[in-house]
Amino acid sequence: MKKILLIITISLFLSGNAFAMKFSANVGDIVENEVSFGKERFPLPAGTFKVALIKKWLDFRSVMLIQTDKNTGVIRWKIKLTATGSTNEKNSSWVPSKICNQVDSYFIKRIKGKPRFACWLITHATTDPEDVIRQSISNNYFSFNQTMHHKIDAEQSLLSKSKDYEMENNLISPLMFVVSKHNYGNKSKLYESEYYYNPELDGVPEPIDLEWSRNEFHKRQVRKFPKHEAFLKKYISVSASLVDRFNKLNKVKGTLELDASTYITQASMNTGSGQTISEVNAGGIVEKIKELKELLDAGVLTKEEFEKAKKQILN
Repeated sequence: MKKILLIITISLFLSGNAFAMKFSANVGDIVENEVSFGKERFPLPAGTFKVALIKKWLDFRSVMLIQTDKNTGVIRWKIKLTATGSTNEKNSSWVPSKICNQVDSYFIKRIKGKPRFACWLITHATTDPEDVIRQSISNNYFSFNQTMHHKIDAEQSLLSKSKDYEMENNLISPLMFVVSKHNYGNKSKLYESEYYYNPELDGVPEPIDLEWSRNEFHKRQVRKFPKHEAFLKKYISVSASLVDRFNKLNKVKGTLELDASTYITQASMNTGSGQTISEVNAGGIVEKIKELKELLDAGVLTKEEFEKAKKQILN
């Protein structure tokens, strides 16, 4: 009898570990700076965010975070984060060449490896859930096995519920978002970050054409619209600071860092709460100094070494 109970206990423990770790907040909570799934940490842009939705499916867990302008109810940021524990399949449920082969993105960096890979891109997206899924499929995003069919259904469900949430809370969404997507696969685990930003809050005109391939932000169209292209170039830097912070928070090393830090500039841009890129990047500086302080407290660094390293970071 004791042996049976032990087996059951171990099985429950393993199945709990196999599933994506619990998200660090609950629906309705206000979060800022970073959030996490267990040990895996995800950086946030400047300002506070409300946890709008949390969805569990198979070995995955997804959340939707929203930041709005308090005076107008206009959405600044929508952030979708997804994480998974080890899947139940013998092989990973995704194919790096599929995930990282999106076409017609304005900017893309990728490292395809096995069992680890990473890709990071800048693109645009309408606010229609069906359009988002349709575009993902047309860009060969998914590997069409049973798990990925579930993934498509779950993605569409989350996006649809997000639209319902916006309507119920009288939130105003732009007609077109600019999006930063970062995927990091480590063996059978997958982490996805999608940062949707409202470019209209930075003075970019409303879209003339809502068709994705004809929109002003599309790679083949954007050169005709200097204001849109200038915005995208600045957004690469904002996105780079988020990818760089993810890498540091989760100790991603080598080529899988995708050289994100080299794309961080000091370009001035409103990123959600009146802050410039310089101020957003300060979040990464705070993280570095915090890590140094932990090493100091642990006795790994001397006081002199700590001050010298901190000075280098601040400079």
